[in-house]
Amino acid sequence: MQCFARWEKDDASGVFFRDQTILQFGNNWDLLASFILLNPGSALPLNHESKTEYLRSKKLPYFVEPKAGESYLEFSIDRLMRDVLKLFSTHYDGGSIRLHNLFNLKNQNSGEALTQFEKNKEHPKMFSSESEIKFCGAPVIVASGDNAAGTELKIQPIKHIQLAPNESLYALGRKDSTKFHFKKAEADASDFVRSYHPSYTFKYGNSTEIGDLGE
Repeated sequence: MQCFARWEKDDASGVFFRDQTILQFGNNWDLLASFILLNPGSALPLNHESKTEYLRSKKLPYFVEPKAGESYLEFSIDRLMRDVLKLFSTHYDGGSIRLHNLFNLKNQNSGEALTQFEKNKEHPKMFSSESEIKFCGAPVIVASGDNAAGTELKIQPIKHIQLAPNESLYALGRKDSTKFHFKKAEADASDFVRSYHPSYTFKYGNSTEIGDLGE
């Protein structure tokens, strides 16, 4: 299992930004799915050795070229990433999973992250541009939870959802009291899709299944 992403620290505020996260396992780099999550969690760079040329050499259609002064680093794999990779490894021999976030400020505590977002929302690294969101025809799983509903962040999942073909769009939903699964997404009139976040559906005695994605 490997994780690569872009990384930046804002020296003035002390906050970190992570985006363009690529998870990979096995010997295959084909894109299996993209997740739309709230914000980056606890994963940290393993070192400061650039992995940009390594990723560029793979000629991945979903690779986003870094801007001047940016580079990709290799990261530790946090619990959420590991749970997602383990689930996909029960159905696939290998492949890649892309993690997109409503905002790119790193903090595994969602309440603190939302507070930090309010203080730093004008930062140029806070949001990914539409040109940096590459789904490449793979399933897109909305799993950002409901923290964005009723806030100015609501426009961010809608932006991502509108870039995904309807037939490729899924959501992390409830199957029964403790079981969750990926199901075909149902958007409301504003194109917002309600979902659960995997930090909940993989813990607290819950389990997550691949669901409609395996059909």
